[in-house]
Amino acid sequence: MAHDTSHDSVKQKDRTAILERRLKRERNSREQAEQLLREKTQSLYETLKESQAVQKDLELALWASQESFWSWKANTDIMEIRSFSLHSENEITWSGTLIHMMERVHEDDLDGLQFHWTMALHGNRDRIEFSFRLKLEREYQWVRLRGRVLKRGQNGEALHIVGTTKDITSQRKAEHSFHLMASAFASSREPMLVLSPELVITECNDAFIQLMGASVKEQCIGMDFNRIFISEKVNRELLAINKQLRFESSIKAKGEQVKSVDISIALFETYQQTSSYLIATMRDITDRKRNEAKLRQLALSDELTGLSNRNSLREFISTLVKNKQQFVLAFIDLDGFKAINDTAGHDQGDIELKRVGTLLTGIFDKSGNVGRWGGDEFIAVLPGQTVKDVADKSTQLIQKIEENLVRAKSSKLRLSASVGIAEFPEHSDNIESLLQCADAAMYRAKELGKGQAFIYEVGLYESMTQQVSMVNDLRRTVENHLLDFYIQGKYDLRGELKGGEVLCRWISGLHGVVSPAIFIPIAEEHKLDSAIGLQALDAACDYISIMESQQGDAIPLSVNISANQMLDPLFPEQAASICENNHVSPEYIELELTESVFVKDEKKALRALNRLRDYGFRLSLDDFGCGFSSLSYLRSFQFEVVKVDKSLVQGIHQDSKANALFMGLVAMLRSLKIEIVVEGIELESYLPFMEHAEVQLMQGFYFDKPMPYDQFLARHTTEPKR
Repeated sequence: MAHDTSHDSVKQKDRTAILERRLKRERNSREQAEQLLREKTQSLYETLKESQAVQKDLELALWASQESFWSWKANTDIMEIRSFSLHSENEITWSGTLIHMMERVHEDDLDGLQFHWTMALHGNRDRIEFSFRLKLEREYQWVRLRGRVLKRGQNGEALHIVGTTKDITSQRKAEHSFHLMASAFASSREPMLVLSPELVITECNDAFIQLMGASVKEQCIGMDFNRIFISEKVNRELLAINKQLRFESSIKAKGEQVKSVDISIALFETYQQTSSYLIATMRDITDRKRNEAKLRQLALSDELTGLSNRNSLREFISTLVKNKQQFVLAFIDLDGFKAINDTAGHDQGDIELKRVGTLLTGIFDKSGNVGRWGGDEFIAVLPGQTVKDVADKSTQLIQKIEENLVRAKSSKLRLSASVGIAEFPEHSDNIESLLQCADAAMYRAKELGKGQAFIYEVGLYESMTQQVSMVNDLRRTVENHLLDFYIQGKYDLRGELKGGEVLCRWISGLHGVVSPAIFIPIAEEHKLDSAIGLQALDAACDYISIMESQQGDAIPLSVNISANQMLDPLFPEQAASICENNHVSPEYIELELTESVFVKDEKKALRALNRLRDYGFRLSLDDFGCGFSSLSYLRSFQFEVVKVDKSLVQGIHQDSKANALFMGLVAMLRSLKIEIVVEGIELESYLPFMEHAEVQLMQGFYFDKPMPYDQFLARHTTEPKR
């Protein structure tokens, strides 16, 4: 028991010793830690003192250079600008988000600032420098920001940037162009690039990457800018002289797709001209070029035939004239096209125009340019050809055109062409004059019978000019009612006056006395015949009224009506209205027409004749016997009067065959109970034959010539009847 107590006491002492030793070790450790803490604190204090001294020196340096300190951190996007004053312990500080600062930037500088900021964040240079206008108080001032990236992320993006800023308003003029271009680079949605003076791509935007069809920017950086073009390239010499350049070219993007581009390049130099670089702007104009090509094609080609149109032909001719290159011009006008258009319809007319276009291309196109001048007119421009060769080809063309027969209703129509040929510079060295020469030659071909080619002759254009003058003079005469209307009498076998014919006469102040054989066809061609017909009808009614008032009775008068006027649906009512206004019965008016009205439109002609007969007009078939179908028209329509053409009268007193033909024709008309008027009675020797044939009325120079109404009236009121 005592042994156990002693043993416990020993154990207690050992534990106490252990605790004391542990306590002593802990005390020593604490003392060492306290000593180390004092040393570290002293070191930190001394470092802080040194840092404050350095900061004071930095602040002093910044104040001396008139610069302020700024910093930006990506995690907060806070921009902090601090300036220092020796007279105040407080810092002058502006702090805000980058967006807040952007709100104070001049709107014209925002794009440039964003561009440079992007270059600082994502570029490969730690040093940054850019300028812009910033409003800190009331006015904008130009400031320059310099700085350095202190920290970048894993992808090279800037995380922390610090630097200095300075007022550089006085220096801004030297840097103005640079910032404008930087702004354009940052804001443009069009492809833009930064190039080295050697035309190596150092930077580009997403639009350029998309234009090239690249997947990443790295595929474009480092490329030779000129190597992307497959047509026109950058002229480095011209760029060095002008400092800027603009041109159009084409590039081959990824996938072999060719695109048209518009390129603008400008040379820029950095501040103090220590280095230079190029800003290039590109614009994809592929769609514009495609549309321009389509529009040009439409502008220079005829929609119906696909041939060159008037504008294209003029360009081609102008080029030849400018280069003083000989060529022959053929002016082609279709004959009979209006009849096909009116009778067979416009669709058939279009078919014929296309057919002519194909023939023109086959005969002329290999040696020149052919096109549609307008309507049914075509032109062939043939360099290096002789007029004889062109005339031969024109004859072939006419033959080919005439081969086709157009069937419409009961008619068979055939198209033809008249061709006028002129040579440059033989006939004219002026475009307009040459066209006029070819046009005059074409009209000469028409005058000679159509369906042929005619080579221009000296003086022909002047002759055509004379004709144009005559047309204009005739138009003025008709519009001002200045035509004269004469009367030629119609006589029976006893020589008694039974009627008369109103005949138009034109005495021009410019052209003198113009024969009806000349001006009537001109009037018909230029649609003046209807007005002349109405004026003649009005004159006839006026003469009848005067005769009735002076003599108590009047003779019937006949008036010639053209085919165009007869087919006018308004004419029957117009004729009746003229008679009514002059208080003349239509039975005193005899309307003379030729078979040409039936050739143009037989059904419409018959309808018009029936309406005129219903109004009471007498109807006469003129020039009977000189056409081809006169007998068939007598069968189709019952005329009151037939005027036998003077060609059947000539020679009947000397030629038995002529006499037999005339007698038989008159006998046939008499059996049809049609009144007969024979014109062309110029000799007394014709009278026995007229008496033998029992002709009712005669007209001709033997009895009288056409004369003014007052002379005609005086003669037949003072002279005894024959």
